[in-house]
Amino acid sequence: MKKSFLLLPIFCATLTSCGAPSVQDFLDDPELLSKTTNTCLEQMFKKEKQIDEKTCQNAKEAQVQKTKNALNSIID
Repeated sequence: MKKSFLLLPIFCATLTSCGAPSVQDFLDDPELLSKTTNTCLEQMFKKEKQIDEKTCQNAKEAQVQKTKNALNSIID
C-alpha cells in the first residue's frame, strides 16, 4: 500500500505532463489502463478529487470497449 502512495505523485506528473491518455492509448497499453483504473477507483472510494476526470473517463471508456470486444469475439 505504501508503494502505491509513493508512485502516485510520479503517476500524476506523468499524466499531466503529456495530457490525458486517449481511449486508444489505453487499449494499446493494458498496463497503463490497469494502473489508471486502479488509481481512479481508489480515489472514488476515498471520495478524493480525481487526478484528471478526462483520464478516468477515457480509462472507463477503454474498459467498456475491451469488454465489448471480448463479448463480440465470443459470439463470433
